[in-house]
Amino acid sequence: MTVGETIARILLIVLAVYGCAQLIRRLCLWFARCPACAVCCRLAVPRHGAAMAPLVRCLQGQSVWDDPTGCWCTLLLLPDSPEETPEELERILREAPAVVPVTAARLMAMLEQLAEK
Repeated sequence: MTVGETIARILLIVLAVYGCAQLIRRLCLWFARCPACAVCCRLAVPRHGAAMAPLVRCLQGQSVWDDPTGCWCTLLLLPDSPEETPEELERILREAPAVVPVTAARLMAMLEQLAEK
């Protein structure tokens, strides 16, 4: 057995163990899910208007990989003026059910509703 074969076998074993660990993780999350799960939110605030489309795509990917249960959503803080939202961003937001666009006024209303409950 050569050095290359040994390295390939070790790499294959490491990847197999990692895959099994991910499978066990997914199964544990699936079995431990609650039937009426609480929605947990995180808030994403883009620094620049041009950075919103890549940010939304990144948040979409994170929601798929980080939360197999579907209990998370991401609030994306948009500028208050609707004319600043480009058409491409609106299309991307329609494709992303886990990314919810909110304005500052709507976010404040949501927080006030939560405080009343």
